[in-house]
Amino acid sequence: MSGQDAADGERSLARSGQNGDPSTASTDAGKKRDRQAGRPVAVLATVAILATAYFVVIIAALHFLSPDFNPIERPTSEYAVGPFGYLMTSAFVALSLSTWALVIGLRRDLSRPAQSRLGLGLLWVWGIGLLVAATFPIDLDGAPQTLAGTIHAINGPLIFLSLIVGTNLVSRGFKEDVRWRPIHRFASVLALIMIVEFVAGGLARAMETGAGLAQRILAVTFATWFVLTALRLRANATKTASLGA
Repeated sequence: MSGQDAADGERSLARSGQNGDPSTASTDAGKKRDRQAGRPVAVLATVAILATAYFVVIIAALHFLSPDFNPIERPTSEYAVGPFGYLMTSAFVALSLSTWALVIGLRRDLSRPAQSRLGLGLLWVWGIGLLVAATFPIDLDGAPQTLAGTIHAINGPLIFLSLIVGTNLVSRGFKEDVRWRPIHRFASVLALIMIVEFVAGGLARAMETGAGLAQRILAVTFATWFVLTALRLRANATKTASLGA
C-alpha cells in the first residue's frame, strides 16, 4: 500500500506541475493586469510632462525671439501673430495634448472616491479651449477687430476659469487616495494661488497695467501643477507596473 501511495503522490505532483497551481495562475493573472494597467498610464504621464516642458521652453524662447513684445503688458497669445507665430501655435497644441494625457491618466489611476468628474471635465474643456486659441489668433493691440480675434477674446477668460476651478477640484480629491496624499497639500496650494493670480490678472487688465506679467506668473503656476501631478501619476503607474513584473 505504501508503494501505491507513493506512486499516486508522484502522479499527483506531476499533474500539479503540468496543470499549474490555481493560486499561482491567479497571481500571474493579477500581475499581468498590473502591467497592462500601469504601462499605458506611465506613457500618458510622460507625454504630459514632455508636452508641458515643451510649452514652457517655447514661451521662454519667444521672449528672446520677439523682443519687440512687452512681456509686462502684452499677453503671450500675441506671439501667435508674427514671424514666429507657428511656435506659439505649437505651444498651444502641446499644452492641449498635455492636458488630455493628464486627464485620461488621472481617470485611470485615481480611485473612484478621489475622482472629481466635474474637475476632470473642466480640465478637458481647458484642453479644447487651447485648440480654439491656436485656431483663432488674438487681435494685436490697436489692430482692426476680426472674428478670429473676437473668438479668442471670449475663449480666453472662460478656459482660464475652467482651468482654475478644475485644478482646485482635482487637487481636493487627492486626499481621498492614499497614493496621492503626498502631493495633496502642495497641489491644493498651487491651485488656490491660481485663483489669486486670475483675479490679479483681471484687475491688471482693468487698470491697463501689468496684465502680461500677471498672465506669465499664472502660466508658471499652472505649469508647475501639471508637472507635479504628472510626475506623481508616473510614479504611481511605474509602481503598479513593477508589481506585475
